Amino acid sequence: MYRFNLQVLLDYRKRIEEGFQIELSLIQRELENARQELLSSQQEKTHYEEELAERESREVNLHESILYRDYLRGIRKKIEEQRGRVATIKIKFDKKQEELLAATKNRKVLEKVKEKHANEFIQELEKKERAFVDEVGIRRYQRT
Repeated sequence: MYRFNLQVLLDYRKRIEEGFQIELSLIQRELENARQELLSSQQEKTHYEEELAERESREVNLHESILYRDYLRGIRKKIEEQRGRVATIKIKFDKKQEELLAATKNRKVLEKVKEKHANEFIQELEKKERAFVDEVGIRRYQRT
């Protein structure tokens, strides 16, 4: 029966591809979590800005106003840091996606080679079978 000489390499490339898929999935989850954290911080900032504006419109408590502004400054800094983390993770995600694409292409190339060799093997078997059937037919004809 047909045995693909490069099957070990094909299996290896499949494992590499599966590894990249798992890594990409983990990075995607990390990216989604980072984006969610960023969104949460932005919503928190908006909430406290609105709350500060409301409190200042009612009454001016200097100490409370300073505390709110300091807290908002901290949230803004946290947002900027989180944007940086999101950008870094996105770069990592894009790189891993490219690696997965390359691994998929490598696997597909080998699968096409395997398919081509299998077809050639089948054609060769069919050719030998036809030759055998022809030989059997010729021998029967010669006996009669």
